[in-house]
Formats: sequence, C-alpha cells, structure tokens
Amino acid sequence: METHGIPTALVITEPFAPIVASFAPTVGMEEYTSSIMVPHRVGFMDDEGLRKLADSIIDETIVCLTA
Repeated sequence: METHGIPTALVITEPFAPIVASFAPTVGMEEYTSSIMVPHRVGFMDDEGLRKLADSIIDETIVCLTA
C-alpha cells in the first residue's frame, strides 16, 4: 500500500520482528520502519484487553500514518 502512496502502520508481535526485518528488503522496503511492536499472544486477549492494547499504541500508530 505504501508503494501506492497509502500510509500504513504494521502492528506485529515481538517474535515476528526478525521476519519483518528480513522480508522487507525482498519487497523493496529496505527502509521500512513503520512497525509497531506489541506483546505476543494477542490472539488470547479478550475484548477489554485488546481495547487497552489499542489505546496504548494509538499515538504511535498516528505517528506512523502521518510521518
């Protein structure tokens, strides 16, 4: 999406950071720095936990989308 001028913010859990770092250059995103790191295992969070997590990263997400 970013190659088409659409700002993005990639939200990933900690164990996936190395995968993103190694994959980004293969798709022409060597300088990709828009990752937002969250604790692993969000799949087990309830709605309230996910809301709190989203609230905790909203400012960082806005920065990624408007940088």
